[in-house]
Amino acid sequence: MLRFVVQQHFRDAEDWHYDLMLEGGEALVTFSSHAPPDDTAALPALVRQLPSHRLAYLEYEGQISGGRGWCEIYDGGTMEWIVPNCPVECPAQLGRTACDYVDEVAVRLNGRKVKGVYRFVRETRSGTDYWRMRRDEA
Repeated sequence: MLRFVVQQHFRDAEDWHYDLMLEGGEALVTFSSHAPPDDTAALPALVRQLPSHRLAYLEYEGQISGGRGWCEIYDGGTMEWIVPNCPVECPAQLGRTACDYVDEVAVRLNGRKVKGVYRFVRETRSGTDYWRMRRDEA
């Protein structure tokens, strides 16, 4: 079963965000958001796709190299790719992910706090790294 994690990433008391990391092959497809995915009041939210991360981040908490702050796990659990059918059709690799080639991604997440189908649609007006994330009822 594939896994996901939501990390709360702190640079300092005023600069923090959430990173949603989705397992897809050899790496984690990663999106950054100012609101956690379970905050339905903040959805749909504009999120930024970051470079893919190493699988070790599924369980990592602590200092981040290069003086980039620290992170702690907010939630995690199992997941399933819905659109595209990843990682079979387009697995992630460090530095490049399936999201580089599609304009829509959907996943089913099953964590303690983060549950449901989450859909990401590329937000081209904001730049190619930006997506609109929403939670579907189904």
